Amino acid sequence: MSAEKFIPSNSSKTSLNTEDGPEAESDTNIADSIEKRMIDEDNTTDNVNVKIIKRQASEEKRSKRVCCGTIGQCVWGVVLVILSVTAFVFTPLDFLLWEKLNMRPGLPPYEWWADPPDEVKLRAYVFNVTNHERFLNGLDAKLNVEEIGPIVYLEKLQHSNVKFNENGTMTYTAKRSAIFLPEFNNIDMNATLIVPNMGVLGIASYLHNAYSIIKTGFRILADSKGSQLFVKKTIYEYLWDFREPVLDVSRTLAPGLVPVNNMGILARIYADFTDEVTVKYGQRWGHKEFFEIDRFRGNPQLPEYNPDTCPDRIFGSTEGVMYRQRLTKQDVLLYWRKTVCKLMPLYYDSAFTMNGVHVYRYNLSESVYDRIYNRTDCYDTVPSLPAGLSDASKCYYNFPMVVSYPHFYTGGLPKDHFVTGLKPDRTKHNSYVIVEPMTGTPFESVARMQSNLRIYDLSGYSQKYDKLSNLVLPLFWGEYKQEGLPKKIRYTIYFMTVILPPLTILILLIFLLTAFYLITKNINNSKLKNDKLKSLLHFKSKTAGNTLAKNTIFSYEKEVFIKRSS
Repeated sequence: MSAEKFIPSNSSKTSLNTEDGPEAESDTNIADSIEKRMIDEDNTTDNVNVKIIKRQASEEKRSKRVCCGTIGQCVWGVVLVILSVTAFVFTPLDFLLWEKLNMRPGLPPYEWWADPPDEVKLRAYVFNVTNHERFLNGLDAKLNVEEIGPIVYLEKLQHSNVKFNENGTMTYTAKRSAIFLPEFNNIDMNATLIVPNMGVLGIASYLHNAYSIIKTGFRILADSKGSQLFVKKTIYEYLWDFREPVLDVSRTLAPGLVPVNNMGILARIYADFTDEVTVKYGQRWGHKEFFEIDRFRGNPQLPEYNPDTCPDRIFGSTEGVMYRQRLTKQDVLLYWRKTVCKLMPLYYDSAFTMNGVHVYRYNLSESVYDRIYNRTDCYDTVPSLPAGLSDASKCYYNFPMVVSYPHFYTGGLPKDHFVTGLKPDRTKHNSYVIVEPMTGTPFESVARMQSNLRIYDLSGYSQKYDKLSNLVLPLFWGEYKQEGLPKKIRYTIYFMTVILPPLTILILLIFLLTAFYLITKNINNSKLKNDKLKSLLHFKSKTAGNTLAKNTIFSYEKEVFIKRSS
């Protein structure tokens, strides 16, 4: 019984184990399957990572082979040779100068021109008449003058309304104005002067060919208004606010004859100093015509001059802010200044170094105001002016103004021919410009000119008027001086013209040496490899030949041995 009982109990256990077995086995298989799948996925991931790493290594190897391998180094060597030769022919300086021709907004050449630095100072000198009463009373044969000044202003130049035209020109508006600089002035602007009455003498001179009744009428008008031939004015009034009652009346009676009632010298100069200018730019015109004036106020000729009677043309000149590039010692620079009312030629004088930069100095011709006899003289009058004087009336409403060097520095007449007290000095009174020749950038420029009142024959007015007949009275002279350049412009020019050329040569030599090294090294390496390959092939062919010979002998001996055995 006990045995029987024992069997069922075991059977029962077996039965229980049999019932639990499939579930356990199923879980085990699932676990094994999951584990296997995970292992496979890990292996797959590892294989993918290995492939990626191998691919990256292969790409890096290929890139390194292309960049730094034999072929890559030879290619780089050839490229460096081409760059060096090209840069020797067309240097970086040539490229910068060529790019400057385009005057692209946003780049330094255009921005410097569009907003010129405040470096131009106007120094005005006025003449005080010391003996007008003695002269009018016949006690002195000539008027005597004394110079007072300088009165210093900043001449502000503004460029606006820029328009790029399709024909390779650029049109803009240039406006000049004078700003008083108290810190540079020691002159009392309220100090008084005795000066010629420009209103009375100017109108009387303008009417010198009129009928006697007109002359007499004007003299009576002037006397009724209490106008004198010489008047007392403050320095400020003389320069900026010269008014006379006769001017107001004359302007009312003849507005065409007297268009303004303020004869202040600087007031007249700067009242109409807003001009439309058209200049050449771009690669079409090249370095020689860069930034030369093509039109002034829409015309190629001088303003107010008749192109049929005056051959001079304004094109080819410059306003003095920027000159053409690659200047030579044979070039003649034409400077246009409306105040002078004529073209001013400057000729090469000397070469020297300024601020470490090689520069040229061009001087204004000392015969610029002389008479021209071999062609039409646009700047003479009837009767003719003496040498050293140039008519400027067409730029001043036909008012009888003439220009000259200060203190009549040059000319065919003695300095005391018209008045006494003048002290001409070449150093103080000549004009010049100092230019960096490659870029055409003016480092320093000085333009000096004198305004004079031309008095024609005044016979027919009165005895006092007649005493002033055929005189040229100095009124004022001005010096327009550009005093250096801002540091950023000066340093840029220094880099372009002094540092860049030798630096370019050094860099190009390094390029050539590097190219020579790369090409020579790889050619030698290729020869060594070819020699090794040939030696190896020769050695292998020799070894193979010996083995073949031996094998042939053995075969032969084997055949003989076999034959003998048979």
